Amino acid sequence: MIQNDNTNNETRGFFIELLELLKIIVMFLRGKLNFQHGLYFITLLTFGFGDGITAAYMMEKLGASAEMNPLMSYVFMEQGIWGTVVVKILLTLSLLFAAYVVSLKSNGHAYWTVNGFLIALCAGGVLAINSNLNTLNGLAHEAPGEILVIYVVLTLLLIEAGSYLDRYPST
Repeated sequence: MIQNDNTNNETRGFFIELLELLKIIVMFLRGKLNFQHGLYFITLLTFGFGDGITAAYMMEKLGASAEMNPLMSYVFMEQGIWGTVVVKILLTLSLLFAAYVVSLKSNGHAYWTVNGFLIALCAGGVLAINSNLNTLNGLAHEAPGEILVIYVVLTLLLIEAGSYLDRYPST
């Protein structure tokens, strides 16, 4: 019985220490993170992981011809499901890195321009995830050309709007 109480106390102590560590991490991140950091993370989740996983799963179930992106179809045929996910994540990380470099080089003068680009990437990821899931379920989905046009127009509009906001900051 005494050993059981010691185990419970050790377990309780471990969870209390874990909660304290999480509290310290959250406090640190709250002070260091801003809106743009959240956009980087959400874009990685949607455009990278979400689109990559749903596209790979769709190709696994329906064949490589179900994917309208010839590069991803080729990667799937050569590397399989996990190779496709990794390539999609690496491509997304390279886009995010390019946006980060622009953000650094501009010394904060391209904050909203970069945010517009990240929001457009995120929206493109959501459109791609939706299309992949609809294809998997045999439902009607947008044509790939429509998704591409929506993504390009959204990218151009949001980048231009961000550029305008960066040029004329509020005083």
